[in-house]
Amino acid sequence: MEFALVAPAAIMLLVGIMGLSLMLLSIGSMHFAVEAAARCASAIPTVCSSPTAIIAYAKSRYGGALIAPVFTYAPVACGNQVSASITYTLDVGLFQQSVPLSATSCFP
Repeated sequence: MEFALVAPAAIMLLVGIMGLSLMLLSIGSMHFAVEAAARCASAIPTVCSSPTAIIAYAKSRYGGALIAPVFTYAPVACGNQVSASITYTLDVGLFQQSVPLSATSCFP
């Protein structure tokens, strides 16, 4: 009887921890991808020679959740700026929340 009362809360807690971990993996991977792409645009112009090549390089460096972020590139005053954005849906069984995630990096 006690297990029947505690089990749903414990299962939702475990599922929530896994969902939150995937979200944190996605944001960390987005930060890594935009930093690597901005660095590539500045330091390795043979590999990242055009905006489409820079965006493709950023996509190849992303290793987060199965949702693909939208990468953008712009040459700005600080150097080469690469940005990424995604809307992650945190799903914990009965509770769903959309969380916008973004990452930006500028490398001289």
